[in-house]
Amino acid sequence: MMESLRNFLTGPTLIFVILICALPFVFLGTSSIGSVFGGSFGTINGEDVSEADLNIASNTALQRFKSAYGNDFDFDMLDEDVRAESIKQELIVQKVLQSGARSLGFINKNTINDAKKQIVQNPQFQVNGMFDENVYEAQVNSLNYTKEDYIDLMTNLIASELYRSSLNSLSFATDHEIFELTNLLEKTSDINYIKISFDGLKKELVNTMEELNEYYNNNQYLFYSSEKRNFKYIVLDQANYKNNIEVPQEYLATRYEDYLSKFENSAQTRISHIMIEKTSYESTQLALERIKEVEELLNAGNNFSELAGIYSEDIITKDIGGDLDYFEKDIFPVEFDLGIKDLKLNEISEIIELEDTFHILKVTEINIQEPLPENQIKDELANELIETESLALMMDDFNATEEMIFDNSSIEDIADKLSKEVLISEFYTSNNYNFDISSQEVKEFLFSIDSQVNESIVIELDEKVIVMSISTIIEPSLQPYEIVAETVADLLSESKSLEKLALMENELKSIEDPDDKQIFIDAYNYVSSDVFIDVKRNSSLLPSEVLNEVFKNIPGTVINVDANNGDKYIVEINNFTNPAESDITAILDQYRSFSEERMSSKMSEIINEDAFESARVNLTNLAF
Repeated sequence: MMESLRNFLTGPTLIFVILICALPFVFLGTSSIGSVFGGSFGTINGEDVSEADLNIASNTALQRFKSAYGNDFDFDMLDEDVRAESIKQELIVQKVLQSGARSLGFINKNTINDAKKQIVQNPQFQVNGMFDENVYEAQVNSLNYTKEDYIDLMTNLIASELYRSSLNSLSFATDHEIFELTNLLEKTSDINYIKISFDGLKKELVNTMEELNEYYNNNQYLFYSSEKRNFKYIVLDQANYKNNIEVPQEYLATRYEDYLSKFENSAQTRISHIMIEKTSYESTQLALERIKEVEELLNAGNNFSELAGIYSEDIITKDIGGDLDYFEKDIFPVEFDLGIKDLKLNEISEIIELEDTFHILKVTEINIQEPLPENQIKDELANELIETESLALMMDDFNATEEMIFDNSSIEDIADKLSKEVLISEFYTSNNYNFDISSQEVKEFLFSIDSQVNESIVIELDEKVIVMSISTIIEPSLQPYEIVAETVADLLSESKSLEKLALMENELKSIEDPDDKQIFIDAYNYVSSDVFIDVKRNSSLLPSEVLNEVFKNIPGTVINVDANNGDKYIVEINNFTNPAESDITAILDQYRSFSEERMSSKMSEIINEDAFESARVNLTNLAF
């Protein structure tokens, strides 16, 4: 849960996630949901959990895994319990944010309008770059949504993003906390240390042939070759199918006429408004008198933007001259459409009455767009058709291949049926795999213990389909000494070095006289000693893992630390020194941003505990 929370608080916005990631799942589905969930899904913090919520949560979980393991990651290959738990965590985060947004009033007219704008601007619902209401309605209806239901879904997501942003802005650090952090990180220590270099020791060792042979014979399991496999395969490439598509000129002509007809009413009109809220007055009549007062001032020649700043009761737009951006029929009320229908640039509408408000509109900008050149549009239409039809032809062969595999047809029979060439790969090991078609699924099948020789499988990639079967498996075998001699020598030296390192450490511990200890140090060119004064915990003089242990201890302590590179450090801590207050004050600003990041992490933990871990989860009908 904590990882999901951090991703929500610091990752990309929900709007990007839902528009770019979730919609393909909403429209294409995901097998992971169908096999895990069913029936009524319950509530989280009083918010109903719908099938759309499960789609979004499933897709978000998938994106988490893909960001960690690559775009070829197959979510359905996970254990069902792991898959279900990851989706459940995303559901809880999603619904806790939604309930928080609702409690703060973020689900309102503004977020509803934002949702409509997001829908209009979504390429999923556009044809030739323009919003098509018929496409929008057809797609959402196919999911058993009405147009209004889908707007509600988007509104909830936008409101959740506002709430997420507010949580993310809660991180702050007081001056006292920054001061304490600076004091901690500027603290210094005086130390003496002895270092035994692992690489230096290893280079000094000499292995006899007898030792090498003995190590090789006693550790043969280390020197087996890796299993090697190769495979036969057929590639169905969409690019090859495109060459077989012919585009009828009649089709292009008809579609171009459709394009031109949609351009007749494509002028963009930008509007501003002055709004009077009926509920702000004792009666509708008083509100009407107020808007008429504004109308008289406008007719007298007063500036519209200035009057909007004085009189408009739309707190969002009054300070920007009442600007409502470009008019969109699917976003604004039909009364607005009628009110500006015959207006020219800079003209003002009559008073427009809605259920709760009065408005006066002004046309501030009219952009008349010219249609794109005929050749350009026809080229785009031809490319779209070729793309669609070539994909359909490839998928026909894909489906036929699946049927033949189900009937236990060999890859040669499949190739003959599809008039394709059977190719054969190089031999690969699991650690040396560089097949030119990058696919984790191909690699997993090749090296799976369940895969059998001559067993065929078909794998669908982005613009290709690969049909493959394992051709040959070469089992691991003990490699002759001559081939692995260098590896044997390296492993033996490493083993002997570790043993000698432990013996030398124990011997140093047993030497109490400083002169004798120095004689011991001088006897080896890979053993050294030094004294550091005022070393900081973030110093580059010593490995960070060594300094971390130093600052965990107290003066007078002797510690033994193994560095990540194998070096051994024996460190005597003499004392610690805190920086003077004047020194801290001089560098305080350098630590301010670091401290705020640290506080952000702490705030995430608080939010996780107070909001997410205490969420009221009622998913008893969810088949986890």
